[in-house]
Amino acid sequence: MKAVERNLFFKSCLTLRSIAKRCVSKGGQPALLSPTLRDGATRLLRVRWVWFALASLLVTPSLAWAHPHLWVQQVVRVVAKDGKYTHVELEWRFDPFSSEIEIPLIDEDKDGKFSQREIKALEGDMMPELKNYGFLTWINLGAKDVRLVKPPVFTARIDDPATFTLPDWDRSAGDKSGMPMPENKRASQPSGPRPKGPRNLVYVMRFDLPQPSKFVSVTTFDPDDFMRLEVNKDQVPAGCTLAKSTVHKAEFIRGYPVFADTVTCQLP
Repeated sequence: MKAVERNLFFKSCLTLRSIAKRCVSKGGQPALLSPTLRDGATRLLRVRWVWFALASLLVTPSLAWAHPHLWVQQVVRVVAKDGKYTHVELEWRFDPFSSEIEIPLIDEDKDGKFSQREIKALEGDMMPELKNYGFLTWINLGAKDVRLVKPPVFTARIDDPATFTLPDWDRSAGDKSGMPMPENKRASQPSGPRPKGPRNLVYVMRFDLPQPSKFVSVTTFDPDDFMRLEVNKDQVPAGCTLAKSTVHKAEFIRGYPVFADTVTCQLP
């Protein structure tokens, strides 16, 4: 197989139901991939998992995706200097189901923790993607909401045992609420947490504020509700309050909005 043909064939094999590092050719034989292509497979799947969750890539999004597929607990931290806020840090704790699909793609040496090389690879894969969506976050310094554009200082880790668990939810709820779908087009279900117990994939992102300010509000959400992001109410920073946004909402099914969490902080 020529290099270009192999690459095209390789891309045609990439679906979220096939995370293997080799594909099967039409003749039933494994199509061996070079290390470069295998690395590309891992990274492309990593990006696609976060953004396309558990749905098939071949199905029209408006028909196939239930809500939500990923659940993220967010911890908001603020950093102040000289009487003004200068940075906001967002910590995302992915639900155990999502984490068990994502962690093996990142933890390439399977030692149960992320090396600096693995974190750097994850940063290179995901930060440009998240930047395209403003990191799903709106910042307000007192005038109007603005999107984050500058890449953050990024790190990641595995919380084992999990620091964030939640009751199981119906991942196919969107398939049942006014938009029935054939079984073969419904969103795939994960196998569940590993037998050893749940763990979390955790992103930590520290952003520079556009300018120092005594006031800042932070709202993070996915308008399409593929990812449900909720702030941990037990870890709201001192001097800050948590409330539901009156403007920003996720609405996978019309008429059933989920209003975003907003953390608002004010210095004297």
